[in-house]
Amino acid sequence: MNQQPAQATLASAAGPAPVTSAAIVIYVVAFITGAIVMSFEMLGSRYLNPYFGSGIYTWASLISTVLAALTVGYFLGGWLADRTASVAVLAVTVLVASAYLLGLPAFAEAVLEFVLADIDDIRAGSLLASLAILFFPVTFLGMYSPFAIRLLLRSAQSSGMVSGTVYGVSTAGSIVGTLGTTFFLIPAIGSRAITLLLGVAGVSCGMLLFALPRFERRHSPTVALTLGLALTLAPAARADTLVDEGVRAAMLKRPDGQIAHIESEYNDIYVRKRRGDLILSFQLKGWDYTESVTNLRDPDDLPLRYAQAMTVAVIYPAELKRILMIGLGGGSISTYLGRFLPEARIDTVELDKRVISVAKTYFGLRESERVRYLDADGRVFLNRRKDLYDLIVVDAYQGGYVPFHLLTKEFYALVKERLAPGGAAAFNVHDGTKLYHSTVKTLGDVFPTIDLYPSGQGEVIAVVAEGPASDKDALAARAAALQERYGFRFPLPSLIARRVDNPRGQAEGGTLITDDFAPVNLYDTIGPGRSRRK
Repeated sequence: MNQQPAQATLASAAGPAPVTSAAIVIYVVAFITGAIVMSFEMLGSRYLNPYFGSGIYTWASLISTVLAALTVGYFLGGWLADRTASVAVLAVTVLVASAYLLGLPAFAEAVLEFVLADIDDIRAGSLLASLAILFFPVTFLGMYSPFAIRLLLRSAQSSGMVSGTVYGVSTAGSIVGTLGTTFFLIPAIGSRAITLLLGVAGVSCGMLLFALPRFERRHSPTVALTLGLALTLAPAARADTLVDEGVRAAMLKRPDGQIAHIESEYNDIYVRKRRGDLILSFQLKGWDYTESVTNLRDPDDLPLRYAQAMTVAVIYPAELKRILMIGLGGGSISTYLGRFLPEARIDTVELDKRVISVAKTYFGLRESERVRYLDADGRVFLNRRKDLYDLIVVDAYQGGYVPFHLLTKEFYALVKERLAPGGAAAFNVHDGTKLYHSTVKTLGDVFPTIDLYPSGQGEVIAVVAEGPASDKDALAARAAALQERYGFRFPLPSLIARRVDNPRGQAEGGTLITDDFAPVNLYDTIGPGRSRRK
């Protein structure tokens, strides 16, 4: 059996394991490295989502890569610790991983674009990208736990306690890293800054491990614990008038181009100005998806044709007292309805509270007693609230797709339950794929009435109602009456002219989508082409 130098290892032949300052630091660093691993896994989604989306393939790739890297790291760490149980060697493994993290922002984009350009299959691409970004540093960080156990272990009788404590402390750090990154850091400082912060935290840990032999001789466990806790906490230290004309006037004075880029828990949000228009877009898979366009000079304008077509839904309800919108974007549709329907109360539910903040800050949206903006998942909101609405408008897109749980038969049945007698609902649906035909089929399975209004630019507005279908003359009469009463900017009689004659025929080739069977990502790629709003 090899003899180890006294300063190179904490182990001894036998005896109880006293709580030394070095042991405390090793446990604290185990907590921090555990936090770094899971924080980086969460952060990996921010690197991959713009190129490969946030679907199950991306998350499966991220999780599998981290597990594979930890598996290799555990084996390597145990093998190396048996040959050289040195604190200095352990410090080097942490420093190598940390150096990679510090350099990652400089080359991550080039790596991901290379993978995106050369691999068409999203499964293979997301897996290869995950391996390229995550595998190396997580492997080195995974070496820490078995190596730390070897350093701390003083007798066979204490092996269970030492092993359990190291892995327990590391797992506790992983929980903090997961929640801290997703709940606080990503919304607060963005992915690049978090990556650098993780690298700095790792370098600090590595340097502290290097100093352990000297530190052990000079300092007490109390001082070590204080310094360790400080190191742990250091990374975390960081008609109403519905439009604010002052905000929009200020935006008009800004030069064309990008105004802001905001990272949230759910989206990469971009605000750009193009002449008199302000554009809100989300970046996904290397594409910019336009979510909303606002005419800064005219608060009653709807520059996007699908938004104009969406307003045809006001013809269908028996009354227009309460309206629910799921999905905000830049707030153009909710503002339009709020301005032209002064008696209606409008609740707009938006999953991403950063989108609400952006809409207020850059697009000048203002709340009132009857027009409110609420941050919540649309389906969760409907499940928890029992309010009934005359009109429910669903325009919830995350990049180029609708989240699957807002496309199923169960969701549509929930929408139906929340409609007041004589109520109606409208959905923005992309044309051109099997997902479109499946959506029409699923809507038709829940609602007796379904009408389709193509926008002419890849989107179709599906309007559904509880009652029997109205004939063309009845719809025309209703449209004319409402147009005369409210004076909509985009005349309702001209909008109903887009109505598809045989809407249920659009369900041909579609499959019923349920919570149990919802291959939305697959269906969105099957068909004559994918519609993207640019």
